[in-house]
Amino acid sequence: MEPKIKVTMLIASLGLSGTPRIMMDIIENINRDRFEVSVACKPEYPDFEDDLLIPLKELGIRTLPLRGEPLFSVKGISDLYNHVKKDSIDIIHCWDALGIATRIMRWSANVRVVESFGNPVTSKGSFLYYWVNKMTSAFLDGAIFASEGVEKSYLQSDVWVLKRRIKTRVIHNSIDSAGLSKKYYPKDRIRRKWQISGGDFLLTNAGVFNEQKAQSELLRALKILSNHCPNTKLILIGWGPKEEELKSSVIDINLQNNVLFTGKLSHEEVYEVLSITDVFVLSSLWEGFGLVIGEAMAMGKPVVATRTDGSELLVVDRATGFLVPPRDPVAMSNAIQVLINNRDLCHRMGESGQKRIATLCHPDRFIREHEEFYMDILGRDH
Repeated sequence: MEPKIKVTMLIASLGLSGTPRIMMDIIENINRDRFEVSVACKPEYPDFEDDLLIPLKELGIRTLPLRGEPLFSVKGISDLYNHVKKDSIDIIHCWDALGIATRIMRWSANVRVVESFGNPVTSKGSFLYYWVNKMTSAFLDGAIFASEGVEKSYLQSDVWVLKRRIKTRVIHNSIDSAGLSKKYYPKDRIRRKWQISGGDFLLTNAGVFNEQKAQSELLRALKILSNHCPNTKLILIGWGPKEEELKSSVIDINLQNNVLFTGKLSHEEVYEVLSITDVFVLSSLWEGFGLVIGEAMAMGKPVVATRTDGSELLVVDRATGFLVPPRDPVAMSNAIQVLINNRDLCHRMGESGQKRIATLCHPDRFIREHEEFYMDILGRDH
């Protein structure tokens, strides 16, 4: 029997945001007879969150804490290097900018380096970061992109050297469409919990409150909409640096009776809110995939989203929802109003979206393609 292939997942934080969730999808479903998985993270990093520590422990996954508060702490890199050498790690699969630290030990530690990219190239960063990233990219073995748009963004940019040497693959994220569609949620109880009456039309947005997600643009759209449809409510699921600014904006534009902030919710709690949602809305300025869009569609919800690489992959305009330009609150409010005025269209779009996600984001294919890519990187037969 061949020895197991050892893969270490390298990620800064273990929070409930999209990237750690994608990592968990791999860990939970990978073939344990063939692969042995561990996780390295940065618990001293300012943005560290530990939501997934207990689930990882319950799965029997070893978690390696990397020392040092800075992302590229010398102590942390030393910890990772020692782990790779001592435990004979075959592949380090990186998320976030931590991949740069791993590339430089590729030859000395005899390890292959794979990085996942969920968003397109939107900034080259500081002058120093740009050149360090560019030069170390020569040591990158493989790149996994969440969508074709993200792949195109990287391959057409100048952030990498020796692009032809890097093996690449597009792997759409995993969404358990069948499982989500079968779950039962007591909608009356959930509506009472969030004070949503039977006559309210409910919009939901979920994501980190930051510049990328641009929830402030969504509030502008809701203000326009409230003039025509006062019973429209918006639930904002999330947390982040823009939270206080968003809460102040709600007061400033007099939407206190239309907007509810939930704070951080577990996955199951997010699904509960989605179960009572009429339309899922996303106002992002860029999005490589948009995992929560797919989850809303898997639960039979129509989507109104800004045009990004991710939303254009998932949402078929005028078939499973509507796509509108970023930073255009008028267009977003108009699209939502079409759905408010046509509940049958909501239902048809929701059904079409559910079928699309079941085909596009099948969990078995997601795992199989990752396993095959790991084997390709090592030059082994599948």
